[in-house]
Amino acid sequence: MTNISRLLCFAIVIVAALLTVTGTAPAKEVKVSISGSTEKISAFEDREITYLSFSGLADIIGGSVDWQIVGHQITYVRDTNRFMFVIGSPFFKRNDSLFNMTYPAEFSDGLLYLPAETFIPFLNQVFHQKITWNKDSETVRVDSEYFNVTDLSISPKANGLLVEIFLTGALPYDVYVTEGNWVNISIRDGKLNIPRIESRRDSRYMYQLKTHQQNETGQVSFRLRRKIDRWTHRLEDNPPRIQISFADVNFDLEPSDTTPKIGPDDKIDVIVIDPGHGGSHYGAIGPKGTREKDVALDIAKELAKLIRKDKQFKVVMTRDRDKTVTLQERANVANKAQCDLFISIHANSSLKKHVRGWNVFFLATAKNDSARAVAQFENSAFFKDQMGTRPEKDPNNGSSYDDPILTILNEMIMTEFQAESHDFAMMTDKEFRRKVKTPARGVDQAGFYVLNMIFAPSILVEAGFISNRSEEKLLKNRDYQRSVAKAIYDAVKRFKAKYESR
Repeated sequence: MTNISRLLCFAIVIVAALLTVTGTAPAKEVKVSISGSTEKISAFEDREITYLSFSGLADIIGGSVDWQIVGHQITYVRDTNRFMFVIGSPFFKRNDSLFNMTYPAEFSDGLLYLPAETFIPFLNQVFHQKITWNKDSETVRVDSEYFNVTDLSISPKANGLLVEIFLTGALPYDVYVTEGNWVNISIRDGKLNIPRIESRRDSRYMYQLKTHQQNETGQVSFRLRRKIDRWTHRLEDNPPRIQISFADVNFDLEPSDTTPKIGPDDKIDVIVIDPGHGGSHYGAIGPKGTREKDVALDIAKELAKLIRKDKQFKVVMTRDRDKTVTLQERANVANKAQCDLFISIHANSSLKKHVRGWNVFFLATAKNDSARAVAQFENSAFFKDQMGTRPEKDPNNGSSYDDPILTILNEMIMTEFQAESHDFAMMTDKEFRRKVKTPARGVDQAGFYVLNMIFAPSILVEAGFISNRSEEKLLKNRDYQRSVAKAIYDAVKRFKAKYESR
């Protein structure tokens, strides 16, 4: 036997050993409580430590798991965080830092298993909601209701500005103003819902909005644009909240500062469905000539049919036939209807013909070139309507660009419903993973002009890549269109169940 053959045999033995590092097959299930429902994932016990299927958990909470057989490394990517695990090792990397979860990562039946007790706290450090493990109930809980400092609002008044920080109950707090117009609220025993609070930054009134959680004390700090002369604060109830009033006799309430009323009541019952493009705006076109505007309308009609059949909702469509509707007109329809949810339906496209899968987007500044490219293309109708031009670069080539109009748009992104939109996007993602049998590209964010003008939680769904031959065929298939519609419909019901119960 040659030396190369010996080395090859040795490598095969090592890989085989790694693949069987855990002789323990999954023997039970644990629960995952998220968005008002309970899911189950496989698990097993090893030395009184519960190992849960992180592959299964990732399917529920979002993100992508990628196996690299050489060296047997596994990566998990979610938002800007990248985790790297090695089977049989308790050490893992998160971005550029090394951590020790005490017990090793294990592998069984093609799935990655991690120790719930020692890994979930690391995941909680970077997750957008509170995520905890309860050994007694054997439940992973993803919970925004864990927080007792839940939200922030900014209200312009005729003689000043009112900032309110919402609590679940009365908490002791201090307010102090520091140099540079910084207002700092320190809340003892406060647990901050950081993503939701930070999403409330309104650039009309403040330069910055920051949060800081230090053990059992939470701090909210914001830097106002106007000089602070007189201010007062007090604790109110029904609902519990800290009110901070800034008096400014020179403050004039501009018409642009008024926000349209959002829905006539506390119910989630007015749904606006927005089929992308239409009329002279074809959208993307597939290899066989399928037009995005037609696919989007077909899916939208299937969704409208499902929702109307439920009789719990009123459905408004921005278009119900092949006609040209500007992005401003779509927003006007939604806001006039006082919608509770806005759903824009599209089909994706790429110059890379092998690219497949669906995406769910919500409104926020794009974090990657791919999301920016999708936004650039979907916003192109706005560019054409307003300036008579289209983007200079093809938005589907994945390259970066510096478009001044889109840059301005991203700076003006409305954040009032960002947290709820993200939640709705996550619910939609979850239902897509259950019902739509094409690759999941997950939840992403970008600056879509149509979503930026909607005064309600809103998402944009890319139902598949019309530029891919197999997905072009699927997008025309009635059964596939119904599965997409059913996934969105079930997400609407999930959102209604969660937010109406508050």
